[in-house]
Amino acid sequence: MASTDAAMAALDAAQKTLDKTLAQAPSPGWLQPWSPDLVQFLAIGVLLFSFAALLLCTLLLWRSKAPPSQVLRIFGVISILGLSALLLVVGYSNEQLTPIVGLFGAIAGYLLGKDARSREEE
Repeated sequence: MASTDAAMAALDAAQKTLDKTLAQAPSPGWLQPWSPDLVQFLAIGVLLFSFAALLLCTLLLWRSKAPPSQVLRIFGVISILGLSALLLVVGYSNEQLTPIVGLFGAIAGYLLGKDARSREEE
């Protein structure tokens, strides 16, 4: 019985120590691993990369005289990827990001699947 009381007392002391430690630690919601300058740099980098990819695709599609559906598909997919990467970099929470990425996925599925359906009907 004495060993049980000693174990319970040790457990209570450990719990109080843990509670004190957790109370002194900053909450996880306040921790931001990226500085605002780094987020700004990455956001500008993602935007510039997406813009450069769109310019390159414009040049290649113009030279190959691609049909409008192909232009829409390429521009749509590159724009969706660039905007998704931008949203990830600027640090929206999961609750805010999930519906946006779902919408982008639906648009990408429509763009990529639209032409395949019309080929099957022919």
